[in-house]
Amino acid sequence: MNLFFILLLNLFSLSYSQPPINESKLPPSTLLPEKTTFLKDISYKNDNSGKPLLLDIYKPKNSTSENLPVVIYVHGGAWAKGDKTVRADSYIESFILKLVEKNYAVISIDNTLVSETVHFPLPVQDTKDAVRWVRKNAEKYHFDPNNIGYFGASSGAHLSMLSAYSNDNDYVGSSELSSYSGKVNYVVSNFGPTDLNKLLHTRLGKIPVAIVGLFFKPIVEIRQKLVFGISGYDIKNDKRKAVDYLKTVSPINYTDNAVPTFILHGDKDKVAPINHSKRLVKKLKKQNIETNLIIVKDGTHGFGTTDKTYINQLNDEMVNFIVAHTK
Repeated sequence: MNLFFILLLNLFSLSYSQPPINESKLPPSTLLPEKTTFLKDISYKNDNSGKPLLLDIYKPKNSTSENLPVVIYVHGGAWAKGDKTVRADSYIESFILKLVEKNYAVISIDNTLVSETVHFPLPVQDTKDAVRWVRKNAEKYHFDPNNIGYFGASSGAHLSMLSAYSNDNDYVGSSELSSYSGKVNYVVSNFGPTDLNKLLHTRLGKIPVAIVGLFFKPIVEIRQKLVFGISGYDIKNDKRKAVDYLKTVSPINYTDNAVPTFILHGDKDKVAPINHSKRLVKKLKKQNIETNLIIVKDGTHGFGTTDKTYINQLNDEMVNFIVAHTK
C-alpha cells in the first residue's frame, strides 16, 4: 500500500523522469548548439492529426563526408509529457556532447503523447519510425544506416526497449517510412520501467485500491488515467483487458528478440524501482543476450541527487558501450 502511494505520487509529479527540480523550467542547452552542428525542428513524419513530429540533430562540427553512426534519444515524461529539448546543465546534455565528440550523430525526437483520446501504440510507432527515417535519409545527412542505437530515459527508455526488442514489421506507423527497417544494434536504458503492470500496480485488488482512495483519491484517479492513456481501457471496468494490453507493451515480455542492452538504474528509485531492470537482465541472460546493469548508488529517478563526478563516469560507461557496439 505504501509503495503504491509512493509510486503514484512520484509518477505524476513534475519531476517524473527528471531530477527533483522541475527540469522543464531549465533553459534549453546553449552548449550543444555552440559545440555541435545543430539542425533543429526537422519533420520526420506526421502524427494521426496531420501535425508534423519533429526531431533535432546534433552532429560534429567540421565533420567530413564520412557516414556517422547514429544514437536516437527518446525523452521521458510518463508518456504524457516532455519533449525533445535537451536542457542546460543536465547529464543528458553532457552525454550527448561526449557522443558527438566521438564522431556520432545524436537525434532527439518528439513522439506522440498519450491522453484521454490518444493511446498506444502511437508512441512506439513514432520511436521505430525515427529509425526508419534515419535510413531513408542516410545519404542526405551522412548517417551510417548500419549503426543505429537507442538511448532513452524513464518512459523514453521503455519506448526504446520495446521498439528495439519488437519485430521489425511491428509498430509500423508512416506508410512513407514502412519500407525501411526499424532495427537497431543496441539500446541504452536509464531507469526505464520494463513491466507496466507492475509499474502501475494493475493487479491490486479492489479493497486495497479502495482503501488508498479513501485517503488519496487523486492518486487512484491518476493511476486510472495513465492506464487509460496507455491502453485505452478503464481499469475499473475493463481490468482484464487493461492488464492484457499492458503485457503486450512491456519490454520484459520481448526478451527472446532483444538486442544488447546497457542499463543505468538507481538503487533509491521509487518511481520505477530497480527490480524492473534486475528482472529484465535476468531474462536477457537466459536468452544469451548481452546485457550490463550498473546500479547507481543512492541514485533516485532521474539521477537528480547524484554527484556530477560520478555522473560523468557513468556517461563515460554509456559512451564506451555504444562505441564497442559500433560496427
